[in-house]
Amino acid sequence: MISLQNLAFFRIAPERLGKWWRDGAANRRARVLLVALGFTFAASGLLVLDSRDSEIRREAADKRAQLWRIEQVGQTELWQRRREEAQLARNQAETRLWEAETDGLAQANFQSWLLDEAKQAGIAVGEMRSSIDANPNNPLKLRRVSAQVSGRFETAGFIKLLQAIASQERLVVIERLDIHVAPTPRFEMVLGAFLRPAARA
Repeated sequence: MISLQNLAFFRIAPERLGKWWRDGAANRRARVLLVALGFTFAASGLLVLDSRDSEIRREAADKRAQLWRIEQVGQTELWQRRREEAQLARNQAETRLWEAETDGLAQANFQSWLLDEAKQAGIAVGEMRSSIDANPNNPLKLRRVSAQVSGRFETAGFIKLLQAIASQERLVVIERLDIHVAPTPRFEMVLGAFLRPAARA
């Protein structure tokens, strides 16, 4: 509610404001100062508006330029070519993966290949154990088969075995290699490979 004091203020305020304006306007210096003050406020407001307008125009120009660049890239064959190159690289990489329909078959194939290469290199394998990683944590969720093999170390034969591993078309990684020279020269090696299910007809 508006009280009587507020009503009295509304009646008195215009009279006092008008008296102050007449007294100030009567003084020439006061009038000049008031006009200058008003001009300063107006100019400041215009500068602020102009600055903000320039910022908006600059942002709009930047967005238009960015949109134009995106449209130009989309109209070219760059992304299509990169996609084809990536698909080709992926296909080539997948050809190096070992194929097996079951985990047991994957272990048997890997062990058989390793034993054959060791035999051709003239190395007698003393012990071999293989395993399958049932919970792969790689991005492609590829199963991983590994084999731990040990045997008598002979320099010439072992070099042949390493060359055979390196020349294998399918991907084979030597994860660990230990060579002991005493009391009997022997080696221990852990190999790993990634495999994917065989393609279904």
